[in-house]
Amino acid sequence: MATQNKSPIPKPTRRLEKYDASVVESGWYEWWESQGFFAPRTASVAGSSKPSSDDNKTSVAKFTMLTPPPNVTGYLHIGHALTASIQDSIIRWRRMRGESVSWVPGMDHAGISTQTVVEKKLMREKKLTRHDLGRAAFIEQIWDWKELHGDRITGQLKRLGASMDWDQSFFTLDDTRSQAVKSAFIQLFKDGLVYRDTRLVNWCCALETVISDIEVDYEDVSGRTMLNVPGRLKKVEFGVLHDFAYKVEGEEAQELVVSTTRIETMLGDEAVAIHPDDPRYTHLHGKHVTHPISGRRLPIICDPELVDMDFGTGVVKVTPAHDPNDYACGRRHGLSIVNILEKDGTFNANCGSKSYENMNRFDARDKIIEELKSLGAYRGKNEKHSMRLAKCSRSGDVIEPMVMPQWYIKCDGMARRALKDAESGELVFHPDSAIKEWNRWLENIQDWCISRQLWWGHRIPAYKPVFESSETTEMAKAFGPDLGDGPWFVANSKDEAASQIHQLLAQKGLQQLKFDVVQDDDVLDTWFSSGLLPLSALGWTGPSSGQLPARYPTNLIETGTDIMFFWVARMVMLCSHLSGQVPFKDIMFHAMVRDAQGRKMSKSVGNVIDPTHVIEGISLKDLKATLEGGNLAQKEVKRSQAAMEKDFPHGIKASGADALRFTLVSSTQHTRQINLDLSNVTSAQHFANKLWNLSCFSQTRFDDAKYSTTVEANTVIAQGLAARRNGGFSLVERYIMSRLADTVSKVNQGMLDLEPSVATDTVRKFVIQDLCDVYVEFCKPTLFSTQEDALKKESMLVVLQTCLDASLRMLHPFMPFVTEELWQRMLPASAAQSVSIMNSVFPADAEFASWKDEAAVRDMEIALSVIQASRSLRQSHQVPMSRTLPFTLWTSDRSLLDPEGALQQSLSHLTHFTRAEGSLQWIDGSEAILGAAHEQSMSPSTAAVHVISPQLKLFTPLSALQSSEDSSSTSASSITSSKADLAKQQLEVKRLTKKLASVRGDLEKLRTRLTRAEYMERVPENVRVFDAKRQEELQAQEEHILLTLKTMNN
Repeated sequence: MATQNKSPIPKPTRRLEKYDASVVESGWYEWWESQGFFAPRTASVAGSSKPSSDDNKTSVAKFTMLTPPPNVTGYLHIGHALTASIQDSIIRWRRMRGESVSWVPGMDHAGISTQTVVEKKLMREKKLTRHDLGRAAFIEQIWDWKELHGDRITGQLKRLGASMDWDQSFFTLDDTRSQAVKSAFIQLFKDGLVYRDTRLVNWCCALETVISDIEVDYEDVSGRTMLNVPGRLKKVEFGVLHDFAYKVEGEEAQELVVSTTRIETMLGDEAVAIHPDDPRYTHLHGKHVTHPISGRRLPIICDPELVDMDFGTGVVKVTPAHDPNDYACGRRHGLSIVNILEKDGTFNANCGSKSYENMNRFDARDKIIEELKSLGAYRGKNEKHSMRLAKCSRSGDVIEPMVMPQWYIKCDGMARRALKDAESGELVFHPDSAIKEWNRWLENIQDWCISRQLWWGHRIPAYKPVFESSETTEMAKAFGPDLGDGPWFVANSKDEAASQIHQLLAQKGLQQLKFDVVQDDDVLDTWFSSGLLPLSALGWTGPSSGQLPARYPTNLIETGTDIMFFWVARMVMLCSHLSGQVPFKDIMFHAMVRDAQGRKMSKSVGNVIDPTHVIEGISLKDLKATLEGGNLAQKEVKRSQAAMEKDFPHGIKASGADALRFTLVSSTQHTRQINLDLSNVTSAQHFANKLWNLSCFSQTRFDDAKYSTTVEANTVIAQGLAARRNGGFSLVERYIMSRLADTVSKVNQGMLDLEPSVATDTVRKFVIQDLCDVYVEFCKPTLFSTQEDALKKESMLVVLQTCLDASLRMLHPFMPFVTEELWQRMLPASAAQSVSIMNSVFPADAEFASWKDEAAVRDMEIALSVIQASRSLRQSHQVPMSRTLPFTLWTSDRSLLDPEGALQQSLSHLTHFTRAEGSLQWIDGSEAILGAAHEQSMSPSTAAVHVISPQLKLFTPLSALQSSEDSSSTSASSITSSKADLAKQQLEVKRLTKKLASVRGDLEKLRTRLTRAEYMERVPENVRVFDAKRQEELQAQEEHILLTLKTMNN
């Protein structure tokens, strides 16, 4: 794996006029890496670039997290990008909080997937199988392939900006991890948790390996259905129930008819079963039938568990070696359990007929039916049978149950501990609803089959002696009669196993026996090695190492819900057992990423998205070319390319890593799936451009005012800000600092709660709605004026610096590149070359708490509502902003008219932004008797009124609106325009009428709720306050719509 480049490189320096993600995102990652910023820190405050030399000697809070290791089988898809984006946001946030952070990257050897890919490659390029090469040569081929593709995955992660501690990189088949896996297996064997047994397993004929129960997918089939099966050119029939008869021995006229959807398995039947209480067959108890093809004599057995005498004929064929229910029945009755299939799905010599030997299981179906017909034993079929088909999640092949010896882990005890740890709070789930799925899995856990019939992986450290055939009796003396396929000895090496065998033979007085030692050919399930990663990734090599890694347990695991049991539960079970501690405290799950239409992403569908394509862009031609030369069949390639043409007709536009990351993290609200629409990435790119323009505006204003920024890594509040506050801030300055304080609090809380989407949503709203749309716009008249006081301008710029600096720092975990670029521009010339936004402090609640000002926020929101009301009136009457209007405010709240009230404080801004004629006027409606002139001026027959609240209304005379209309209605084109305006007005009346009905409906529902007898007793106070405010808002909306409709009708 790649390691950090320790040679420092120059910090990127450039001056761009416009935002260009491809340029902005170049150079920074290499600089961060060369500075050692990704290694754990010892400094207790951010701003230090000193890497940790000994984590055991530092008191700095540690935060350690593993990345789910991507498979080495190719390249990252958008799901990996989601995981990396979420995790990197958490890592960067914690690093900026001054914690000693280690984010450990790695790569998984992916046994089945990698072996399959390389096997297909060998066949495609050289027409060779792995057996043609031999085990050693084939494994060497895979290592070569891994070296070729591993760097591509690392490059993708770096391009995404993932700040991983590359010096700690691991590969699940490297020496350290291999020793850990071997040691863990041996320890679990010693603890009695690993054992070998011959059982019915899920066999994948396409991969020629067993898979675990949770790697089996199920597909419901309703009636006759033709499906594709790997390795077959023609589709295979499913959903058909075939009936055939067994002749009862000694009863020429008696036959037993059985039904099956897998008629090929009848070659392996060992009995037919009836219910002991079925009166139809009481006389057949203890008798036999004759197999129609092999002629074998099969017993008729009575089994109330297997047979439902009310279903069909009440007779069931029993194939113990190829059906789970039949296997259990066979064990109960002591039937022979004979495997009739080879590992590739062809029949072996046990099938009872030479004509079927070496024939594929599906090819045999039609031939068996024809033979049964010729024998007079076939009784027809039902093509409307519903069935559930078990399929391999890896290959898509139909699972073939087979009996064979495998290695297992006893899971019930470890599962009970994992359930208890979840219940006690030792494990905390995010979202907390995930615990239900956790409990469901673990409460119904089965023993885990951990052996795989592969060559690529951790070879099982189990050995057995091979004696000369003449020494069978002596073997039985030494090891007992029930050896299974053993005896097996678990050891670190062949020599150690030989020593164990010698020692046992010596104890039995059989030291003279000669034997060879052979190792089990099978490898361990990939999830076994992955389940040890919280220990092994940190350097643990087994119980014999004497102590746990310094950073164990880790703090958090973050991954998709799809591998909760495959990986997370197994890490908890294995690591808790081996270490005595849970491997992490918090478990965070994100939803699965799907395409914009909600479809699962699949190469065969053509909707899999490479994050690099979104970051850097790709043409449709090049996008389609990515499917060529892979492992997809040509037919699937064509279908996928057609889907690409539909989904990406113009290719994929370059959006940059920042935009992709921000979109992915923002989409992680607690939902079951994430539908990724690339238009959302474009929106995030627009946001990055907005941030860029804000920075450019700010820098220009700083330069014009000859204001020198005072940005420092260890603080966010600009120098002198507190002193200026004491001198008196304007309403908008108090407002923006209060909104910033609230934003800082919500962003930090969102990150603490492991809800990063709350943080992205909060900071985006602050930047766009508060900082850009309000503060910057309110500052412009002052900053652009040549007559305003210089101190007033400087006060605004100090606040602007603080807000911009804080915004960049809060956005850095999500958009690392553009924030670093813009933050570096804010640094004073005296700043150290090594300073980075990465190691600056994150805005803290404590630093901003004193800036919260609810009164300023309330007053400012009133002022903004007046501005919005003026624009609404203009829009309703098609009056452009270029024309002034005589606006008047009516209020019954006298506090708004006080010198320090909302209206007086913002009078000049209100006049400016409403484009009021002269100056904005107001009427004190709190007087006992409102003058007749005032009543007349607010009448719908004479004025257009916007109800902001029951206590605040804005109006303008209809005569002023009419004058505005008349001034633009003198030409033919204006007449045409007036007709269009009339049509628009009619549509507006229709819209408002519909909205009025909706508002009244909501108001009626709320009033009904408020008048319930139990409302005051049962509803919490905070909810009652919310309801009261909601009622007031709805009443204001109702009044406003009514007045607007009256005005428009007049």
